[in-house]
Amino acid sequence: MASSVNNIAATFSKLSKTTSSSSSSSSTPHHHQTNFPLTVSLNPISTSWNPHATIPKSQRSSLLNLYGPPGPPPTIHPFSSTSTVHPRRPMIDQNPKKLPVVIGKKLPSNIALSYLNRNGVVQVVSLSSLCKGRKVVVVGISAAFTPGCSRFVKRVELAKSNGWDLIACVGVNDVYVMRAWGEQLGAGQKVMMLSDGGGELARGLGVSLDPTSFGSKANFIGLGVRPKRFWLNTINGVITAIDFDNENDGFVSSK
Repeated sequence: MASSVNNIAATFSKLSKTTSSSSSSSSTPHHHQTNFPLTVSLNPISTSWNPHATIPKSQRSSLLNLYGPPGPPPTIHPFSSTSTVHPRRPMIDQNPKKLPVVIGKKLPSNIALSYLNRNGVVQVVSLSSLCKGRKVVVVGISAAFTPGCSRFVKRVELAKSNGWDLIACVGVNDVYVMRAWGEQLGAGQKVMMLSDGGGELARGLGVSLDPTSFGSKANFIGLGVRPKRFWLNTINGVITAIDFDNENDGFVSSK
């Protein structure tokens, strides 16, 4: 019994010596210094994108002393071939060459229009000579006798009767239809019903309209390519204002 106790005591004494020696050896400091090469640029730090340049030196990151200031800001090419960002197209085309009518431009000079005089004789007049030296409102209609065009002509006549020398109503119908329609409208003396059977004015101004794009029913009533409803203010043949009718009248009755 006594021998076993002595063995246990000897074992614990060895463990304590081993522990103390290891602790003393671990407590001995190892001085090992690593030298880092420092390359510090003398150029000032850019304040446009580097936040360290806008705060005091005492509050800047210690990494600046170790690695130096950052390099130049990255170059961004938002519309390069590798970019996924695509520029948004403008809703309104800013190219004046694509606009149908240009304010300040003269009316087409080679447009020949026809009408019936009081004696029922067909007369031909050029648009430029009709507007020369006068204040003329040129009204373009899609089809004679249609409800939308009838309302449009009467509305323009009511608004433009005073201060204008002539209201020239131009349609793609023949001279007989245009005269009959003017009589049915009760057009005043300032309103002149003119025929543009070939649609030259609409093409010259770039305001042609294809009614068949509204549906196949437009083919049943014989509506081909014709002008939109519009009016032009002209002084001595120069366009000073333009407006289009925004009414969307149906071509075929739903009844």
